[in-house]
Amino acid sequence: MGFLILLVAAAIGVVRAQSTVPPCDYKWISQPVDHSGAVNGTFRQRYSIFDDFYKPGGPIMFFQGEESTYLDCANTTVMYEYAKRLGGLAVSLEHRYFGQSLPFGQQSHTNSNMKYLTLDNVMADAASFVGHLKKTVKGAADSKAILGSGSYGGFLAAAFRLNHPEAFFGALASAGPVKSFSNSSDPDTFNWWRWVNRVYLDRSKEASYKIKNAFEVLEKRLVSPNIASLKEELNLCSTPSLNDTIGNAQLVTFLTNPFSFAAEFNYPFLQPTRSPVANALDTFINATLEAKDPIQVLNNTFWSWFGPEGPSHAPCLNHTDSTFLNLAVPLIEAVPFHYITCTYLPLASSNVPNGTIFRPIITSDGFPQHCRETYGVTPMSQEEIFERYHLSSAAIHNSTRIIWSNAEFDPTSSVSVDYLPIPGDVCTSGMILTSDMAHREDLFLPDPRESKTVTQLRNKEVQIFKEWLEFC
Repeated sequence: MGFLILLVAAAIGVVRAQSTVPPCDYKWISQPVDHSGAVNGTFRQRYSIFDDFYKPGGPIMFFQGEESTYLDCANTTVMYEYAKRLGGLAVSLEHRYFGQSLPFGQQSHTNSNMKYLTLDNVMADAASFVGHLKKTVKGAADSKAILGSGSYGGFLAAAFRLNHPEAFFGALASAGPVKSFSNSSDPDTFNWWRWVNRVYLDRSKEASYKIKNAFEVLEKRLVSPNIASLKEELNLCSTPSLNDTIGNAQLVTFLTNPFSFAAEFNYPFLQPTRSPVANALDTFINATLEAKDPIQVLNNTFWSWFGPEGPSHAPCLNHTDSTFLNLAVPLIEAVPFHYITCTYLPLASSNVPNGTIFRPIITSDGFPQHCRETYGVTPMSQEEIFERYHLSSAAIHNSTRIIWSNAEFDPTSSVSVDYLPIPGDVCTSGMILTSDMAHREDLFLPDPRESKTVTQLRNKEVQIFKEWLEFC
């Protein structure tokens, strides 16, 4: 594995999406329901393609659709910008079982039909699509495909490159998780909240200590005689009870999670299906500093995310409904993505360790049993994922032509690749950690409101692509 570049600011001084999907001239390709041939049948998979800047032989700049309710049109992703700068073709491919790429139509999300939602089939879809483009686009027979995607898609981008190097010349894996695929005994499962803790302490120690105190006060209130008054103070749908230990623990979890969302999705402008507020981190910091009492800290921050302008449109917090947090990021299509986390992406990142500004939360190891009861499947072990899909630390370190792009505010960075020194070989893989950047922010089209470091990152990514294409 290769380069580490820390970009610092130069001279600083599921649930269906509720917003309108941008129009796009989508097209369709026929794909096998199962690429292994175990079952007959095909389905229509949606894609978009733009040859606005394409020069014969130029690269195929491929955006892999993520776990979302609709496919990002290729001209709304950074791959369109990179195609412009590299004389390439810009394309995007919808993930099977998401959006409108449904192998069994409206019955696609039944347990029996989701068994073809495998990493092998997802990778084969993309490889087949690249083959289709090389056959059908004039001058593309020898074009090299460079794949980009983020979050779960970042995991996919790396997996595609590592498992199908014949189809994918290079990959941009933005915010791609590649560890903490385990249970609560794995120390990596604490990384996420350690990262969130650091983000808040770096931003404002005063606000961080007020947050810490707020959770300590809440913990005491949940075992005190005046617990009932929390219904009004936190705008709860029902009155909490001393006897409801499960509901009270869930309330603490619900009030904790928005602090992670605000760091992860701390974009400088609205992203309606991802973040309901611009500059969410500072919004939370300011709401904390302005609060007059500890419980108000938690109320103000929670409703900054979930309020009238937010994703839930909920009149109150239903702390006894375990699915309430599914509303947090409406872009995510919950059912198929939940199935994926029960099979080949069992990311365990919910454990809050001792020593942070948040209350310790240790999740049980009951997730495999939950998956068996819900879908009749058992999550793959971390060792199995690493060995079967060449995602071990050694395989990643020895890989070529993968950019791992991680961000200062994003706790996903804590479960991505480790820091590594700058290599001498431009063809080796490497990691870039960018300051003043949020989750997979480099995959958006350039925007004048973004930080200087995000602009610097994109320039660096293009430079690396050019070096790959010329020297590798």
